[in-house]
Amino acid sequence: MKKRFNPRQGQDTSQRELKAKIVHKVREGVFDRNPLLATPHTVECKSCGCPQKITYLRFLKTGKFELGKTRMIEVAYDDLAFLGLSYTTESVTPILIKIKCEKCGTEISCCPTSLEYLMFTAKKQVESEQIYV
Repeated sequence: MKKRFNPRQGQDTSQRELKAKIVHKVREGVFDRNPLLATPHTVECKSCGCPQKITYLRFLKTGKFELGKTRMIEVAYDDLAFLGLSYTTESVTPILIKIKCEKCGTEISCCPTSLEYLMFTAKKQVESEQIYV
């Protein structure tokens, strides 16, 4: 029996691979000093207003996150040649963390960062480790 190609399955496989790559990098300790990921943050429940303290790095280490749908966004940057702002488009894949409110049980979703930011940060750290003085 011949298997049919499912384009969604291909996308799921690549997302699983990317998620596994992130978890591997986190477990290696690549992001341990990243203040965005390693410090506690407060997420507020939209239903009851109860604040929840979470550390994003803990969720990344355990793999308790999802990759959102990749979107193209317009980004402004300072263009020194024209003395003003210029715009470009970049792809962004949000990392979604979902927790349950301790008070009312409502699911709270937050997006602390993107896949592209994590991959850029991991690559930058590897490059900086190879600098000798």
